[in-house]
Amino acid sequence: MPIFKKKDSNLERLENILGKIKDADTPEGWEKVTSAAVGGLTDLGFSKSNPYLLIISSQGRGVFDCNTGEKVARDDESYGEWFNERELKCRGIGPIESEEILTTGLQGGGLPMTTLHGESIEVVAPNWPTYDMYFCKDYKSALIEGHGSYCTKIDSEHLRAYGFSWCGNYLVSAIGSDFTLWKRL
Repeated sequence: MPIFKKKDSNLERLENILGKIKDADTPEGWEKVTSAAVGGLTDLGFSKSNPYLLIISSQGRGVFDCNTGEKVARDDESYGEWFNERELKCRGIGPIESEEILTTGLQGGGLPMTTLHGESIEVVAPNWPTYDMYFCKDYKSALIEGHGSYCTKIDSEHLRAYGFSWCGNYLVSAIGSDFTLWKRL
C-alpha cells in the first residue's frame, strides 16, 4: 500500500491556472493606503455612509480614514454591549458613532466581494491554511483558464477578514495582527 496518495488532478489543474497569475502589492488602478498593525484583530467593517473602516480587536475598537489610513478614533474597552456577535453588528465610535457597522471576521459575516465596476476578489486555499486573495477586473475569474491576465494575486496569508467597502472604492484584507487597505485611484 503506497504511503503517499497520488496528487489530485483537479488540484494540479487549479495550481496550474493560479500559478500563471502575477503577484503584486496593489491591483492596477488602485493604491495602497496603509498596512497597519493591530494586535488581536478579530473583526472589521466599513461604514455605509462615510469613508471609514472600523477595526475590532481584543484591545477595543479603532476607526481608520479610508483615504489617508489615519486612525481617527480609538476606544480601548475590550468588551461591551457595543458588539453583537450574533447579528454581526458593532456600534461605531468617533465620526461613525451613530452608525451600526456590519462586520466580518472571526464571528463570521462578510463584505461585498464585487464592485459595480466589474471587479471582484476571490479567496482560495490550495495550500491551506494559507489563503490567496486574487483581484480580478472585467468580470473575470482567477479560477477560469484564460482569465489570468485580468487578475492579480494581492495577498497570501492566514486571512481573517476581507472584502470591498459598500461603495466599492475601498478594499481590505486582514489577519490577526494587521490589515491592509487599498483605495481606487
